[in-house]
Amino acid sequence: MRHAIILPTFAALTLSASSASALVNPFTEDFVSDSSNWFNAAVTGPVDWSMVGGPDGGSHATTVGNFLNNGDGDMPALFRGEEGFGSSGGAFVGDWIGGGVTELSFAVRHNAPVPLTYFARFAPSFAPGANAVEFVPVLPNVWTTITVQIDPMTPFFYEGTTFGSTFSNIGRVQIGLFGLTGLAGVDQDYTFDLDKVTITPTPSAAGVLALGLVAAGSRRRR
Repeated sequence: MRHAIILPTFAALTLSASSASALVNPFTEDFVSDSSNWFNAAVTGPVDWSMVGGPDGGSHATTVGNFLNNGDGDMPALFRGEEGFGSSGGAFVGDWIGGGVTELSFAVRHNAPVPLTYFARFAPSFAPGANAVEFVPVLPNVWTTITVQIDPMTPFFYEGTTFGSTFSNIGRVQIGLFGLTGLAGVDQDYTFDLDKVTITPTPSAAGVLALGLVAAGSRRRR
């Protein structure tokens, strides 16, 4: 389930799901100048930021994890992109279904001594949500891109919710570890990196958008 991120060539369209949201699709969080208010696992503040070393050699977000107090089956979040923190300026917040979001991808790296399994969690701001798990282990010290299809057929682990109730009102995107085999109970700091957090529409939706923009321009010129 590793895929290269293909950045769209057309202009981004901002879609307002409500007065409090500002979904942007397509959008890529590159962490160009700081960590864009993505918070750490303990929710004590933004994660750290590095200006070099990303998958393209540039900037990325980074944090430290220590799992002394965790068990093997725990699912610790490492990066929290949430509406309440103003993460990415709210670009991920809103109605992903109505906004045409069909894919989330992100690049991760870690320096733990064992392969690790990652998850992405999606939820409204004050409600349960859904989890997607990348079951192919991520090897140490290698940038790896994980892609999640935003589709009812994707085998999400729902928290008593549904695809519609979750993805029609996204307020939180969280990225973390699914299980801690080899790390649970270990008092050691490990580094976890994140970059290229990307949402994209389907190519067909992009074509419709482009045609709509051309038609609108044509009408204005008449």
